[in-house]
Amino acid sequence: MILLLANKTYLFIAFTLLFWLSTYISQNIILTDNIVINHFASQMSIERIEQMLDLQNQWAWMNYVALPIIYLIKFGLVSLWVLCGTVLFGYKVSFKDIFHVVLVAEFVWLIPSFLSIIWFGFIDTDYSLIDIQYFQPLSLLNFFDVSSLDPWIVFPLKALNVFEVIYALVLTLGMRKVIKKDWMDSVRFTIPVYGFVTWIVFITFLTLNMT
Repeated sequence: MILLLANKTYLFIAFTLLFWLSTYISQNIILTDNIVINHFASQMSIERIEQMLDLQNQWAWMNYVALPIIYLIKFGLVSLWVLCGTVLFGYKVSFKDIFHVVLVAEFVWLIPSFLSIIWFGFIDTDYSLIDIQYFQPLSLLNFFDVSSLDPWIVFPLKALNVFEVIYALVLTLGMRKVIKKDWMDSVRFTIPVYGFVTWIVFITFLTLNMT
């Protein structure tokens, strides 16, 4: 776990730079104007679509400013949630140590972003906006025809993927180092606190009530 030895500031800068790179490539090379136009051509006029794209391009820089802040807040909230778990389990751990572990684990989510770029950039070059939206490598969604699925089931199938397992594994390894317990104690602590199943149930319930 080399990343656990790195400085938190440098880690966040590295995460932000990689995220910016992924976002730039996705928005300017993968999600081209032609892809958007082809998708919405049957729903609105070309002039309206072009206006939408112009507005999007005009404010694209906001993503590069706002999203790192949003991610920082996300890391903080996840760290706070894990900290509450350490209190319940009786472990004495600092917030900054937990934040470090969460930050390292979040690097896992950069992998599918770059896999998406590789897939649509070099392998499946004849794709649509729907293909991009529902692309989730190594997930259960790949075993189904998305067009035949109800909207409420799509998120759980996307969320059940190998990267969730890797994320939980990295989080467990990091927390093992922080709480200074053996592997099984670390698993028994991390998995309930992570609450992955609860998150899926919540989103599914939310989706059902919004559709």
